Amino acid sequence: MRLPLALLAILSLAACTLKAAPPRSLPVAEIWKFRTGGFVDCVPAVSADTVYAGSWDHRFYALDAGSGKIRWSIDAGDFVDAAPLAAGGKVYLASWNRLVRCLDGLDGRELWRFEMGPSAFDDHRQAGPVLSGGNVLAGGFDGVLHALDLETGKRAWALPTGGPIRGKAAPEGFVGSEDGFLYAFDPGTGAVRWRFDAGGAINGAPVVSGGIVYFGCRNGRVFALDAGSGRQAWAYDTGSRIEYSSPLVVDNLLFIGDCGGTLHAVSPGDGRRAWIFRAAAPIYSSPVISGGLLVFGDNAGAVHFLEPSNGRERALFRAGGPVQAVAAGPAGSVLCGSRDGYIYRLKSGGGAS
Repeated sequence: MRLPLALLAILSLAACTLKAAPPRSLPVAEIWKFRTGGFVDCVPAVSADTVYAGSWDHRFYALDAGSGKIRWSIDAGDFVDAAPLAAGGKVYLASWNRLVRCLDGLDGRELWRFEMGPSAFDDHRQAGPVLSGGNVLAGGFDGVLHALDLETGKRAWALPTGGPIRGKAAPEGFVGSEDGFLYAFDPGTGAVRWRFDAGGAINGAPVVSGGIVYFGCRNGRVFALDAGSGRQAWAYDTGSRIEYSSPLVVDNLLFIGDCGGTLHAVSPGDGRRAWIFRAAAPIYSSPVISGGLLVFGDNAGAVHFLEPSNGRERALFRAGGPVQAVAAGPAGSVLCGSRDGYIYRLKSGGGAS
C-alpha cells in the first residue's frame, strides 16, 4: 500500500526531529535529601551554609547546606508553603495561620511576629516575604500587601487589593492579586501609582528587567508592561493556564511554565517565541538557572535540566511526588521541594554546552 505524499512528509519530518534530538548526557547527583512529614511546596532559601524551608507538617527547618542534617526546626502551627526570606542573619517566614515571623537564623529564636487579618481565602498557597528598603513586604490571604519594619515587625503601610495575594511582590514596587490586577506602588508609602487589568488571577511573582515588568496570568497570557506607565508592550499566549510559575529573565530570554506542561522561552523585547519544551505534567514551579542550566520541576515529579539557549534536555531527576518548588543552591546545585515530603539538593554533571 502506498502512503499519501503528505503523510510521508509528516513521517519524514518526525524522523528527522527524533534523530536531531540529543540524548540526555549528564548524570544528576543526589547530594542529600531530607524527609519532612508533609508536602514541600515551599521554595527553599539559602544563606551562607544553611538551607531554610517549610513543610505541610507545620514545621519550618534549618538544614546544613553541605550535609542536609537538621540544625533546628520550629513548630509554625500551620502549613508553610511560602518561600522564606533569609537576610542579615535572620529568616522571615509566613504560614497559613496568617503569621509572619522573624527568626534568628542561627537558632530559630523568634524575634517578632505579625498577624494578618482573617479572610474567606485562607485556603492555599501564600506569598513569600520580600525585602524592600527597610521593610519586609508580605502579601496575605486577606488581599492586603503589608509592609513590615525589618527590625520590629510593626506595619509601616498597607495596600489593599480585591483578592488574595499568593505571589511574592517585586521589591521595585509591583504585586499581583487574584482580583486580576497588577498593582504598581511606591515602595516607601504603598501609594498606588497605577494598576493593570490582566483579565485573570495573578498568582505568580512579577519580575522587573530593563524598565519592563513581566508576569503571568491564569488566563494563560504573559504580559510585558512599561514599569513607569503601565502601558502594555506585548502579551504572549501560552495556550494554557498559568498558576504559580513566575517568569525568569536571563540572557535575552524569558522563561515561564504553564499548567499544560509546557516551558516557554520568549524574547523579552517583543514576546516572540524562541522555543518550547513539553514536560509530562503541569508546571507550577518557577524556573531557575544553576550550573549553567535552566532547571524546573513538574507535577509528575520530574526535575528537568535544559540548555537555556535551545531547550534541549541535558539531565533529568525523578522525585517521588510533584515538584513545585525549585531554587538555585550553593556551588551550582539545585534545591527542590517535593510532595513526596523530601527536600533535595541535586547537582547535574556539567553546564550547558
